[in-house]
Amino acid sequence: VNLVNHMMEVDGGYVLDHAKLQKTVRTAMRMLDNVIDINYYAVKKARDSNLRHRPVGLGIMAFQDSLYQLRVPYASDAAVEFADRSMEAVCYYAYMASTELAEERGRYSSYRGSLWDRGILPIDSLKLLAEQRGGYVEVDNSTTLDWDALRARIAQFGMRNSNCVAIAPTATISNIVGV
Repeated sequence: VNLVNHMMEVDGGYVLDHAKLQKTVRTAMRMLDNVIDINYYAVKKARDSNLRHRPVGLGIMAFQDSLYQLRVPYASDAAVEFADRSMEAVCYYAYMASTELAEERGRYSSYRGSLWDRGILPIDSLKLLAEQRGGYVEVDNSTTLDWDALRARIAQFGMRNSNCVAIAPTATISNIVGV
């Protein structure tokens, strides 16, 4: 997802356009899910694994360009806040899209017993890490989106994809796309 293309001007400044971001992520997740079915797999084990777990890896690029548009220094608390909120949105919309695909196309076949099936979302991993470390994880775990509604939807319909997001190969794609 080219993040800078999802910024909109409001009152002389820029903000993340959540409606546009959600539409893009929904389209990208559908496309990535389709790739699993139409891809050529040279190794049967890889094909079987991908068809069973249906992992995809949606990522972002143009984070720095977005900060530039916001006039926010890269090494600032405001940049960290923007990173937290923009990635929360990308993850939320990706998980929502995967559960929508599960409703339409069915859950991935190894869903039963998975963390998703047990109600444990990736956002919960920080809490698990803190518990393992005796309570110490110095990170902001606040949220701004309706994660309870998403959890309920996942509990009802499941997930189409075992994995939804990944760190994009930003050096490569930035050279191709020019961000």
